[in-house]
Amino acid sequence: MVYRLKEEVASQLHALVEDAMTTVHEPLDSTENLVSDIYTGRDPLGGSARLILGDQGLPIDEVVDPTSTRVWRPPETTANLFLSRIRQIVTALTPGVPSINVKGRVPGASRMAEYQQEITEWAVDHGDLESAMRRCAFLGLLSPYFGCKVVVNYDATEDYEKLKFVPIEPGDCGYEPFHRRFSWHSYQQQWADLPPAWRPKLNSSKKPNDWDICQVTEVYHEGFRFGSPKMGKYPMSVFVDLGDKGTENASTAKRKRKHSLGEYTYSENLPAIPLHITSYLDAAPKEDVPSAEVLSWIPLMRMIVQVLVQINREVSTSNNVVLYEKGAISDDAISVLQSSSPGSTVFIPVDVDDTTRGVNASMRPVEQSSVLQEYLASLQVYLSLFDDVTGVGPLDRGTPANPRKSATEASSIVAASNRRNRDRLEVLANLWGEMARIHQAYQKFAYGDSVTIPLPTGLSHTVPVPDPIAANFAFRVDAVELGHLSSRGEVDTLTNWLTTVTNVLGTFQNAMPRMVRESLRRMGKAMGVEDVDLFLEAPVIEAGPEDRYIEHLQTGKAIPVLQDDQHELYMTYYSRMYDKAVTSGSPDASVAELQRAIEMHNGYIRRAQEAAIQA
Repeated sequence: MVYRLKEEVASQLHALVEDAMTTVHEPLDSTENLVSDIYTGRDPLGGSARLILGDQGLPIDEVVDPTSTRVWRPPETTANLFLSRIRQIVTALTPGVPSINVKGRVPGASRMAEYQQEITEWAVDHGDLESAMRRCAFLGLLSPYFGCKVVVNYDATEDYEKLKFVPIEPGDCGYEPFHRRFSWHSYQQQWADLPPAWRPKLNSSKKPNDWDICQVTEVYHEGFRFGSPKMGKYPMSVFVDLGDKGTENASTAKRKRKHSLGEYTYSENLPAIPLHITSYLDAAPKEDVPSAEVLSWIPLMRMIVQVLVQINREVSTSNNVVLYEKGAISDDAISVLQSSSPGSTVFIPVDVDDTTRGVNASMRPVEQSSVLQEYLASLQVYLSLFDDVTGVGPLDRGTPANPRKSATEASSIVAASNRRNRDRLEVLANLWGEMARIHQAYQKFAYGDSVTIPLPTGLSHTVPVPDPIAANFAFRVDAVELGHLSSRGEVDTLTNWLTTVTNVLGTFQNAMPRMVRESLRRMGKAMGVEDVDLFLEAPVIEAGPEDRYIEHLQTGKAIPVLQDDQHELYMTYYSRMYDKAVTSGSPDASVAELQRAIEMHNGYIRRAQEAAIQA
């Protein structure tokens, strides 16, 4: 439903959002600049100040060859430490597509839970959730907070193109600190792509071109509970900033404030707030913006770089003292060593017949450098602390911490290092559960009353779309089983399913009870076998003694008795029906037919026993 806020209310919301933007972005800007400098190797405290070119340029003899492997710069080490740990953590946090479990919240929703499960898994497969997961795991490490949004395209021709999951940078989204009465998403768009209802009213002289870029801000003010009698539970208002081509008010506000919303243009009611904002860490007391997790890595990274600088200086500038026995190495050989270029092959003759000294004493002179050993020990301490802070240890990197460690001790170390990833996974699991809930709120408007889902067998399955009000569900994502439906575990899942089905069919043959069939069907659904209903048809598998007896009562045909039947099971059922028929005295119970079937099954059992005795 479209409506407009009152002018007084719109201006008040405008001022509140601008103040919130300025307040939230103050801790964001410094963090983003610092993280970007380290990420790209421009950390000024890591030794990159000499890389900044002045107004007069740089002498040609000081230009560093980017392909040279003999030249080392400290900022490169900082960036490599930063990038390698981030990539390892992101890989651990995104093992595959998450398994979203749908549970009914209200009476009557349970029978629609399986339909919602199919629709959700289908939307997850086609909604770019995998790329959104990887980007959100990356932003959670480098930013104080991040957002994820469900974007609806009602004009798409195919159903799978109508809903997408989009990660939002922290600089493009936010919320009102402390009160949380509204949140916003800001993005840039061409003037021609703006819906006509979103465009502000302008004079003909100030009308922008179709290719001009304008700033659009969607404000979801679900807690801002006044301004229009038509306001629903989830209202959204749109503000458009045209910059220099916009109105005078927008330009003035942009000069006065750090952030400018522009002009209020449009309001409507939404089925749900499409944006969800979360963070890996919690905010400190009396603050509402948490810190980025990687900020705790920076001091240790700089310490590691400084130690490496000292080690490089010690190796390249200090005079190394080499003690050797006089006469063991000739002066000519020493002069050859001193004049040879690094990396070249040097041949020094050694008298192997010298039984007094031997080859070992001649080829291994003694080096003394106590300071260098202390630097190396300090470097190991800093690397261990860095492993503790990041949660990525030597075992996660494929490096044994100590070859003499037992398997039990190694597994405990891996479990301890994975606790930090478990905490991060819980945050992401809650985010994907919330995304599934938002998707359910929009699916009725995007898909209609039903959606057709193609199956791996080549057929299609039409699923009714549950109403989000009548069928309210809870969406849960298990952080431990986040990669349950990933391609890595799909083969194992199908193998387990094949083993289970084979065992069940071998046990019951053609007389599977309904309870067992229903349990098998639910197990297949839970394991991701979407078309399990096509293979567990009741007439084929459940054609047991009960179905044969019912068919006899309906048609009057004789009860069939086959040689490959499970005769003990059939005799037990027919005997129970025979006793009930004799007790009730009903003429329609077909006592004689039941007695004939029992005798035929008993005959098969007796012949099988005789054949076994003869064998």
